Amino acid sequence: MGSAAHATGNSGSPALSGTGKGDVVNARVSTVRDVGSEAVARELCPTVFASLRRSDQRRKAEQYVLGLLTVPGRKSIRKIAARTRGDADDHPSTAAVEQSLQHFVSCSTWPWADVRAALARHMESALRPTAWVVRPLVIPKAGSHSVGVARRTLPGLGSPVNCQEAHGLWLANEVAGAPVNWRLQIPTEWLDSPTRRREGGIPDDEPRLTPDGAAANTALEVAAGWGLTRRPIVVDLFPTDRPTHRPGDAPHGAPGGASTAAVSVLSAAGLPFVVRIGADTDVGTPADIALSGYRRRTVAAHHVMSAVHRLRRAVEWTDPASGLVRTSLVAKVPVNLTGGTVRRAAGGERPLVLVGEWDKAGGRPARFWLTDLVDAPAGVLLRLTKLTRRVDRDLVDLTDEVGVRDFEGRTYPGWHRHTTLASVAHAVRLLATAHALHPAAAARVPLRLPATAALRTG
Repeated sequence: MGSAAHATGNSGSPALSGTGKGDVVNARVSTVRDVGSEAVARELCPTVFASLRRSDQRRKAEQYVLGLLTVPGRKSIRKIAARTRGDADDHPSTAAVEQSLQHFVSCSTWPWADVRAALARHMESALRPTAWVVRPLVIPKAGSHSVGVARRTLPGLGSPVNCQEAHGLWLANEVAGAPVNWRLQIPTEWLDSPTRRREGGIPDDEPRLTPDGAAANTALEVAAGWGLTRRPIVVDLFPTDRPTHRPGDAPHGAPGGASTAAVSVLSAAGLPFVVRIGADTDVGTPADIALSGYRRRTVAAHHVMSAVHRLRRAVEWTDPASGLVRTSLVAKVPVNLTGGTVRRAAGGERPLVLVGEWDKAGGRPARFWLTDLVDAPAGVLLRLTKLTRRVDRDLVDLTDEVGVRDFEGRTYPGWHRHTTLASVAHAVRLLATAHALHPAAAARVPLRLPATAALRTG
């Protein structure tokens, strides 16, 4: 991962390619809150909104993105309308602009998937991502009418929270990440209510999915026909990068221990993956792996790692969130998944590797991952998992700043169109920041990065 070879020709900005990392860490948000973003938006929007057939739709999409980038605080439709009205030549009323934008986001028929696919292709060229990273997004809500809202007990948040829950797929490398696809988790009580389905605009074919099944499907949508180069898919549904060495630690939506639906779904689709699991997830160990003190071949992940702790190796990694160099102890051991065979897309059993990480030499394993990248060195696998920290940092610094959680409407189509437009705004802010830090690259859009090394799956 992260090839050291430099791309030739239209080479990428150091702000996105990995050089000048300190600049990005310290200035990625504060540098660009001005006309730089607007200039990039006017270049990017015609590309990503080309699938919108009417010129007025393309104009409103750009106006909405510019509003997300420029209005202060919460990105309400009213604020965006007031900002848009100020740019209009015919001086419409704010109420008229607000109504027009509300209709464009919530009631129009333009397909958000086409816009997301165009954005993904553009950002793949700009970022040359190391992996696709899937992370949960929790959106607190005061009422009960927003589509998919429910009271959920989520790890790390204490008492139940009234919220929407979604999953985002990000194209990511060590210095930048960009969200390109979203899936809103629809609870059973919504799917079982004809009234709620109708009022929320929930499609008739919306599937019933567990949270990690939904996360995997977020990646399947991107892999199916978007025209991207397939990368390892890193799935981490735990709320933060906290240690998960205790039995019962669980990702979002799981009652205790990680479900392995994501592993099964991605494996069946033939997609390479690195999926975070809980400490008490059962795995099967091959007969030639001696686990001292354990005669059973089905063992919880934390027991497996404790038994092979002598296989640990120190691995240095650069923290994508801070730029600091850190060291972890890592071990990997071949396993299989209990409760059902993990199959290749072409048939046959697919070998897996369990990866464990220790923050401290004398402590328990802190994190556990299942992957089918059986030949990848432990250091490569560890660095892939750390891309979740890049995504979490960019969610706070960029995606939240452009209002990804600020949708005020109540419908499923409206939510998806808003998050799509917020993803475009995130991309604009990211590219504008790179241009501001390295002006010589400003004329080179899309920005290009060194290609990453190929990783073979089992």
